Amino acid sequence: MQYVINDLKRLWGRVAANERWYEHHWLGVPIWQLPEDLIRLQEICFEVQPDWIVETGTKFGGSAIFFASLLELTGKKQGGIITLDIFSTTEAQDTFTKHPLRHYVKKVIVGDASDASAGEQVANTLGANPGKVLVFLDDNHNADHVYREMEMYAHFVPLDSYMIVADTVFQDLAGTPVGVSTDKYPDVASSNPRVAVSRFLEGRDDFVRDSRFMDKGVGNFPDGFLKRTS
Repeated sequence: MQYVINDLKRLWGRVAANERWYEHHWLGVPIWQLPEDLIRLQEICFEVQPDWIVETGTKFGGSAIFFASLLELTGKKQGGIITLDIFSTTEAQDTFTKHPLRHYVKKVIVGDASDASAGEQVANTLGANPGKVLVFLDDNHNADHVYREMEMYAHFVPLDSYMIVADTVFQDLAGTPVGVSTDKYPDVASSNPRVAVSRFLEGRDDFVRDSRFMDKGVGNFPDGFLKRTS
């Protein structure tokens, strides 16, 4: 019976990824996430109580504001959001200038998030004693890029916190409209975040997948919740 459930989850994930999931908003800002995944993210943030959240993939600023609202709700007065993207959209610039929660966004880095200079800027912003840090990786989904990010940002994650890799479902989208070959993603079936996660976990034993979040319904990153255990 479990194989039927797994097949249905995969099918529904393929449907969801192609049917206007990108039209949601969070507190007035476009956010490219499934509602189910937002619920999972708030569960983790409430459990971990992070002081800082580092995200790659700023886009319109929706996920940064989403994370900012969680810091607000959990009463965090120190720390904040660091967001990185290779592009700076006018929507994000407007959001970080005018939104009521903009003060939580402490650093906006424009550039390749997998580049060493980006990692240095993150480290400088966090400082020597940042407290609890949570990392959310959601930009370029090619396997090599994601793997470089994982290797770079893993050391910011303390014991019992998480590095979350978005869109591990990307592999399952081959053959659908959003999974067609492009210059950026020539082969989503073989180069994707899931491949990067597997490669990362093969090389170390300080992170494990957290099945508590993987097993709850449909999502875009079902096997991307990595908890630091040592």
